[in-house]
Amino acid sequence: MDIRPGVKLIAETEGSGQPVKKGDRVTVRLNCWLNQGDLIQENLVEEIEIGKRVVIAGIEYSLEGMKLGGKRKVKISPHLGYKEVGVDNVIPPNAVLVYEIELLEVKPSS
Repeated sequence: MDIRPGVKLIAETEGSGQPVKKGDRVTVRLNCWLNQGDLIQENLVEEIEIGKRVVIAGIEYSLEGMKLGGKRKVKISPHLGYKEVGVDNVIPPNAVLVYEIELLEVKPSS
């Protein structure tokens, strides 16, 4: 199922409470692999304000609608990731990324 064009939902555990929306500040745990299975990052905990674009667009789109305690595994196309640039010696250009996202905390917008 596509969350948006370029972000494919592979698996989901729903969680509970109100869905995440723009303006909310969330804390998430991220694991990331290249589509070929190479682990890039593991157990990275980040605080993100939805709508500020401090992370790649594919992550923000994946977070919208999640609920506290929820988990998603998503596949993100390059145009919503690191595009043709990549990240030096870590993510090659035009890489398809697979993320596991766990929503640990939600601070709703006012």
